[in-house]
Amino acid sequence: MTPSIAFIGVGNMASAIFSGMLATGYPADKIMGTSRTPEKRHYYNEQYGIAMLADNDSAVGQADIVVLCVKPAQMQSVVEGFSSQVREGQLFISVAAGIELDSLAHWLGKPVAVVRSMPNTPSQIGAGMTGLIANQYINDEQKSQVSELFSSIGNSVWVENEVHMHTVTSLSGSAPAYFFRFIEAMVKNAKEQGLDEATSRELASNAMFGAARMVMELDEPIEQLRRNITSPKGTTEQALLSFEAADIDKIVADAMMACVNRSKEMAADFAAKKD
Repeated sequence: MTPSIAFIGVGNMASAIFSGMLATGYPADKIMGTSRTPEKRHYYNEQYGIAMLADNDSAVGQADIVVLCVKPAQMQSVVEGFSSQVREGQLFISVAAGIELDSLAHWLGKPVAVVRSMPNTPSQIGAGMTGLIANQYINDEQKSQVSELFSSIGNSVWVENEVHMHTVTSLSGSAPAYFFRFIEAMVKNAKEQGLDEATSRELASNAMFGAARMVMELDEPIEQLRRNITSPKGTTEQALLSFEAADIDKIVADAMMACVNRSKEMAADFAAKKD
């Protein structure tokens, strides 16, 4: 039987997920969302054909799977607000950054399956990458349901140790912003050389897209892919030598660790508020 799914809080990520589910054939009458705003409820009901409710209690009471799409700062009050409706056998999925499984389980108040996810913004166009980890109460069927749900917006990977979710955050959750910034710099320089912005953007973005596809689709080490286009004393070599002179490994490592450290700080802050 198709499980019923409730999205608590409907915004960009929630709509990306359920629009992807609908596009792959998930029945609209098995999806519901919640919003306190009447206009928002009307819009999503008309646009997607899903039930939109004003009351979180009612949605959680009806759902087999509950996707928590509220902002991290609001998560505790929202979850504790509907916790009386939580029942054994339900599955809860959080898309909020920085909130650990123990905190979510504590606020839910019952021994239920909880999944913490870290999706990224390309999910909005079906090209997302999501890191996942579950608590001890999840079963194989529920795990498959989670993987299927996130397959509607891209790909996903499971990790076994929650500490690795900080790395997932730095490696894929926040990473689209790194690539946007890199393309920004490339386009800026190309414009300074006299090329127009539209052409610069198309060239740079397609080069990055093609390189990413090669990493995913060709069975060669990334280092070898780089070497394949780096002729001795050629143009590519000169660009790479400039990166090495600036210590690109340190620049990237520092950026990723700054992301990891902030993720750890957020987790500690939310854990401290658990009680």
